Amino acid sequence: MSRLAGPTNGEDIVNRRQLSLSLSMQFAFVMLSFVLIVATISGFGYFAVRTLTSAQDRVRDVTNGLTAIETTERAMLAREIALVQALVIRTPEGRASFDKANDDANAALETLLSLPAPNAQALTDAIALQTASTQWLNEQALPLLKRASEKGVRPGALLAGYLAQSPLGGSTQIPSESIFRLKGLVADMLHQARLDRDQAMQRMHNLAAIAALMVVLAALAAFVILHRRISHPLRLLAIAMGRLAQDDRTVPIPFQDRKDEIGAMGRLLLVFRNLASARAEDLEVRGALTRLSAAVQAQDDLRGFAQAALSALARELGAEVAVFFSYDAAGDKLWRFATYGYCAKEGTPNAYAMGEGLIGQVARDRQVRVLADLPDDYVKVHSGTGEGQARLVLLTPVLLRDRLIGVMEFAALRPFASVYRRILDEAIEVVARPLENLERALETRELLNQSQRQTEELQAAEEELLAQQEELQATNAELACRTGQLEETQKEALARAEELERTSQFKSRFLANMSHELRTPLNSMLILAQDLASNAEGNLQSDQIEAAEVIHASGISLLRLINEILDLSKIEAGKIEVHREPMAARRLVQTLEHSFRPLAAQKGVDFSISCADGLPEILHTDPGRLEQVANNLIGNALKFTRHGRVQVRLAPEDGGRSLSMVVSDTGIGIPAEKLESIFQPFEQVDGSTHRQFGGTGLGLAISRQLAMLLGGGLTVESTLGQGSVFRLKIPIAAEAGPSAEPAPPPLAPVPRQGRGRRVLVVEDDSGTQKALLQLMARARIEARAALTAEEALELCRTQAFDCMILDIGLPGLSGFDLLEQLAQMGRSVPVVIYSARDIQPNEILRLRAHTDSIVLKGEHSEKRLLDEVEAFLGAAPAPTMPAKAESGTEAAPPPAPPPAPTPAAQIADDGAPLGCKLLLADDDMRNIYALAKVLRARGCEVVLAQDGERAMAELKAHPDIQVVLMDMMMPNMDGYEATQAIRAAGGAWKTLPIIALTARAMKDDRDRCIAAGATDYMTKPVDIPQLVAKIRARLDNAT
Repeated sequence: MSRLAGPTNGEDIVNRRQLSLSLSMQFAFVMLSFVLIVATISGFGYFAVRTLTSAQDRVRDVTNGLTAIETTERAMLAREIALVQALVIRTPEGRASFDKANDDANAALETLLSLPAPNAQALTDAIALQTASTQWLNEQALPLLKRASEKGVRPGALLAGYLAQSPLGGSTQIPSESIFRLKGLVADMLHQARLDRDQAMQRMHNLAAIAALMVVLAALAAFVILHRRISHPLRLLAIAMGRLAQDDRTVPIPFQDRKDEIGAMGRLLLVFRNLASARAEDLEVRGALTRLSAAVQAQDDLRGFAQAALSALARELGAEVAVFFSYDAAGDKLWRFATYGYCAKEGTPNAYAMGEGLIGQVARDRQVRVLADLPDDYVKVHSGTGEGQARLVLLTPVLLRDRLIGVMEFAALRPFASVYRRILDEAIEVVARPLENLERALETRELLNQSQRQTEELQAAEEELLAQQEELQATNAELACRTGQLEETQKEALARAEELERTSQFKSRFLANMSHELRTPLNSMLILAQDLASNAEGNLQSDQIEAAEVIHASGISLLRLINEILDLSKIEAGKIEVHREPMAARRLVQTLEHSFRPLAAQKGVDFSISCADGLPEILHTDPGRLEQVANNLIGNALKFTRHGRVQVRLAPEDGGRSLSMVVSDTGIGIPAEKLESIFQPFEQVDGSTHRQFGGTGLGLAISRQLAMLLGGGLTVESTLGQGSVFRLKIPIAAEAGPSAEPAPPPLAPVPRQGRGRRVLVVEDDSGTQKALLQLMARARIEARAALTAEEALELCRTQAFDCMILDIGLPGLSGFDLLEQLAQMGRSVPVVIYSARDIQPNEILRLRAHTDSIVLKGEHSEKRLLDEVEAFLGAAPAPTMPAKAESGTEAAPPPAPPPAPTPAAQIADDGAPLGCKLLLADDDMRNIYALAKVLRARGCEVVLAQDGERAMAELKAHPDIQVVLMDMMMPNMDGYEATQAIRAAGGAWKTLPIIALTARAMKDDRDRCIAAGATDYMTKPVDIPQLVAKIRARLDNAT
């Protein structure tokens, strides 16, 4: 039975496994000792054998050296004997025998010299022996042999002479001193080598004995160390593990401070003990919380809930006395609400204010407080058999989401359990949350009672409402009748509005067609006049050049007249948009000075512009519309003033929120009855056939309408014969007044005038960004950089830019999103797309809504990029002089610039030949003649077509065409259809540059052309430098 029951303590567990562990340790020790002994013996044996082998090799080398010396000596003696025989017999056989002996002697000398010399003296003696041999051969042997071969020489005499040279009958070729010393040296070395060999053998035996002794000692040391460092610690750890397995969480854990595996095992065992203690503590806490929760769940009133919670918590903590004080937020007091084992003393208060006593202080501090070592009369625990003095008091606040519920106080005879703090912290949450739910349930019950009372009141009110409803039904019948009448009136109004809309469409279509029909002949006239005035061939006289310039100026005046008619039509149709943005007052003054100072000087009229004190530096308005009105007023003043002065004064009004521009002159003046009529379209002071001043009578009408769109007004004061004073007043504060449509917030506080050219570079690659900034700096262009689209938007809100270089592949907000957000904000910053990847057709269509300039990064991309940027930053054309004065005092047209070119067209035409082949498609022969003449003069091969079908045929016949100039208004197949057909054909035609030409200056013409597939867009009359620049830019992009 005891075996089945298993071990009863940790010691038994260790004993059961002690044998197997000891055997394992002993086996490990034996194996380790064996390995050490084998390794030691092998090491020492290898060392001894190596030493002995080295000594034996030394003996062998010395023996070989001695043998070589003796061999050399014998060979040299044999050679000398062969010499004597050769001198005696003097036959070829004797000479051959000497030659052989000589070769043997030389070979022996070479062998001797090739052996390693034991020291310098031995090497010297060997070299001396070779030198003596060579000297004997050259000075004695060979001369004797030569004399022996001569006739008349007696051998006996030669032999006697040679033998006489040998000392005591010895050899004359062997230096006896060297040979004897060499032999002695080698013999000594041989003796010493043998002694070294014997000593090596003896040393090998000694080292083997020492190695065996060291192995035995090492094995003993290993056994002792293993026992003290491993076996014994493992046994103690096993005992600790056995006690811990029996739930003894107080067992000490040894060897925690060791840094080896035993220490790691001890620390892990400590962690296991702590985990077991924590788990037991968790179980204890969970059990206490479960019992507490069960005690409070069944309560349905606050007092019973508090009493149950207090009793259960006192039992779990081991407290003999407990009191719960409930917090009254209305009175800011804590009231004694429930007790457990408590006997109140006489005079003990039932309530405490915040901060009063320990109860009030704990409520204020909201922290647990423990009191120990209490005085004898502090609190007593009573029972039926006696009483005792409490030794410990605990006070804790009851909080729920930082809201004070109350304070609990516990008193105990003994210290609280070790887990009291955890039970207390978690029990407060268990008590507070159900208490809050109970309070809500009681409130819900009270609300339900109130709801029932209100329902009864509502029933009484419903009866009153029924009576009122009957009265309302009668009223509704009367309103329905009136609503029917209003609907009929509304239908009539809608019908009139639709009729007016159709009329407006017809009018707009008529104006567009009229613009086309007028601009088409005007286009050819301006082109030819400009070409003649340039006198490229130098064959025109000065009067002919002047005539061409007059023709060109007249065409510009006619173009200005067309623009005025279109402006008036747009104003009447309510299609003029006002774009408010900050502009510098200085820029306005400089522009007006530059425009009108030359004309005033030409007429001899004193002209001045002054600014009053307090005039804001920044005016928030539409710069273009303001300049247009100012040009009209000043142009009129100069036109109708033959002598005297014209003064312009700018002054602030309404505390700087408005601008007053007063234009006064000393001209002919306006009759009183004409002061209002001059602001009507086509009205003039002098409309007779013999009037002195020409004009259409549109300038002042347009000016007043524009002033009203800017949120201001235009008035006039005049005396006939003394002059006129025109006063323009418009709002200039940031909170701009009403306009035709709400203008977007200004994003550019600094206008172009008064500062340098400014470019924003939006590129996320730092290397590319740096290169672009350097490129702009070399071109003397001020540039700012942004790494992301978000940063670019922020810069655009605070600064003005004339151009933006944009990489569409940005992190976060993409380049497409940036363009769309700028468009939503009403910004029209010119954009050059600079990208390293191919742009897909759908992306090109998306980009066309914002820009026509796309440059792909490549071999010559920097030059093309700079050309495109310079195109956007190209200087605006110099303002033309005001038109010839009109009769009466109606407003003169402003110095209107030519139609705004696209950015690429702003590059100046340097006159360099284009050298390309292009197709010109236009149904008007005058335009064909004019454009073809100009383009051929610039080195272009021009192919002509008069409608879209002919254009398609010419493209097929001439596949090398590089550019297409396409008129959009042609018979049969118009320019839109032809452009779409070219793009649909695919292949090289898909990217063929197509520049659309149209005389229709309507707002959506450009969008229609780009949507049809045109690469660029120009309005007639065509500006030749702009057209040449566009063609050059497209050719550069194509390469």
